[in-house]
Amino acid sequence: MSERGRNAKRLIGSIYSAAAERLYDRVVVNGAFKLFGGSLNNLVRIQGRRAMELAGGQPILDMPVGTAYFAADVARSYPGLVVGVDIAEGMVRQARVVARRAGARLEVVQADAHHLPFPDESFAAILCSNGLQVIPDLRASIAELARVLAPGGTLLISVVTLPAPVPYAARRRLPTMMRPGSDVAAELRAAGLDARITTRERLATLIEATCPLN
Repeated sequence: MSERGRNAKRLIGSIYSAAAERLYDRVVVNGAFKLFGGSLNNLVRIQGRRAMELAGGQPILDMPVGTAYFAADVARSYPGLVVGVDIAEGMVRQARVVARRAGARLEVVQADAHHLPFPDESFAAILCSNGLQVIPDLRASIAELARVLAPGGTLLISVVTLPAPVPYAARRRLPTMMRPGSDVAAELRAAGLDARITTRERLATLIEATCPLN
């Protein structure tokens, strides 16, 4: 990744750390997500239940975990291991607080989305809720998620984007936030996953992508 990309990740981490404790849930989760995604929060909860069903007791990853607003519900109900990852130190601290208050068995780790600290094929299901649009380098992010997804496992994604009206070749150079959800699905297929768009809600797109069995 270029120095510009590394600086962008540091800036994003700092912004989200500062917002974690008092602003994120109120302004972003219960404000922006509802405005731009309609019933997106309920759809993400449905994805969480779907991840639990598909994982069958095997480990689940939530990346980026944010404040654990959604992950705590999964971890509280799921009998297996649930791991949350976020690059923002403030988000990690807040996620641990939220999980503890909820009585959720959630392991939270601070890590870069492009360098996840897990072996290949570690997770039977991965939740990536409303994060890819702000993480630099969509292709690298998807490649790393695909790396840690077990064969037969499922990656469940939600993204909120405001696509720019430009041709596909030009869109590939734009931030993910300015690309349609169909571009995310295309990048998942390019990474070797079987991807399909399951729901569109206002500016939100929900996608399921499965790792083929070896």
